[in-house]
Amino acid sequence: MPPLDRGIGIILLAAGRGTRFGGDKLSRDLRGKPLWNWAARAAEKAGFSQRYLVCRPDSSLCPRAGWEVVINHHADEGMGSSIAAGVAAAAPKCERLVIALADMPLVEPGHFRDLARLRETVFTRYDDGAEGPPAAFPKKAFAALQTLTGERGARHLDLGETDTLIPANGHMLADVDTPAALDALSR
Repeated sequence: MPPLDRGIGIILLAAGRGTRFGGDKLSRDLRGKPLWNWAARAAEKAGFSQRYLVCRPDSSLCPRAGWEVVINHHADEGMGSSIAAGVAAAAPKCERLVIALADMPLVEPGHFRDLARLRETVFTRYDDGAEGPPAAFPKKAFAALQTLTGERGARHLDLGETDTLIPANGHMLADVDTPAALDALSR
């Protein structure tokens, strides 16, 4: 796929504790690659040149070439602090950001590109009607995103009018929270 505009970046959140999994899930093998590499590879194929990987200070992840590592020193507070850290790092170079989870290995590059090309705040719509990540935000939302703390994600902010994007395949939204979920994707 051709590169996206350089002002559009992606933040991959990889600073979770993996407590439901029992530890470091992102380094675990999924079909011959570490779990987090699947989401990273999809972002690369989607054409993002501004790529940010938010990690814990004690992360065991080996960064891929072309990714800027952002250390979240408040990772134990929850996902909100990781979003805030990633946006703070990316804001000087980006006009639009896509935020995705490193434990969602099946998100397709085309879905990332669709989020990147839209103009306003856009959340992905799940089969159950819920809205969540991956999501995309214009620059006017960056200040609000940097206020996030705890487990609360961007959906809890007052971002004005938002839109949703329904993925081509609902199965791409599978995330890995438990060893059983990883085993199911490995088959």
